[in-house]
Amino acid sequence: MPDGPDHPESWIFHMAMAWLGDANNKMSYPERLALIKERAVGMGEPARSAFLWLPDDTEVHKADISFWIPKPWDNRNGRMSLIGDAAHPMPPYRGQGLNHCICDASYLLAGISEVHGGVKDLATMIKDYEADIIPRGQEEVKCSVENGYMLHDWKKVETSPVFTRGFKPMEGHDAEPEKKGEDISEHARVHRERDTEENITVAAA
Repeated sequence: MPDGPDHPESWIFHMAMAWLGDANNKMSYPERLALIKERAVGMGEPARSAFLWLPDDTEVHKADISFWIPKPWDNRNGRMSLIGDAAHPMPPYRGQGLNHCICDASYLLAGISEVHGGVKDLATMIKDYEADIIPRGQEEVKCSVENGYMLHDWKKVETSPVFTRGFKPMEGHDAEPEKKGEDISEHARVHRERDTEENITVAAA
């Protein structure tokens, strides 16, 4: 908002439209703009007008959605590591990228504090940090990719819980997985055990 909230005519927006299909890297800005406006005709408001009102001189850039499923890397005996998008770049279709970056920073900061306090040496701390970030990143990247494909398949979207149930709590959502008879991932199991241990420690204190 260059001129503040009272001057919407000065606001700058970033707008994106995505669909499955073969990429055409040879299209010009006007050709991409025409394609976007053509696809926007069938949209609901306010997205429809937001795209159709784009000025004719708008530069429409092509951006490929890329990701990387993390795998163990050489941390040089704890002297280097990865964090955030460098460790687990993911598509935006679950909105979890920033959440995981915050988790990374929180866990790494806690680890650095342990090293500074003499609780762990640097190599051990980085090893423990990566034992969390790598499997957590693997799971989330895979989920984000899967969700991205689902969101670009209208038939699957129509059968999703949001369409069939609305924004309502799912039955048994607050029950323990063992009681529901559902399997949970190894990553979820490890974190549940960690949370349980932390709760016990707090209660004992």
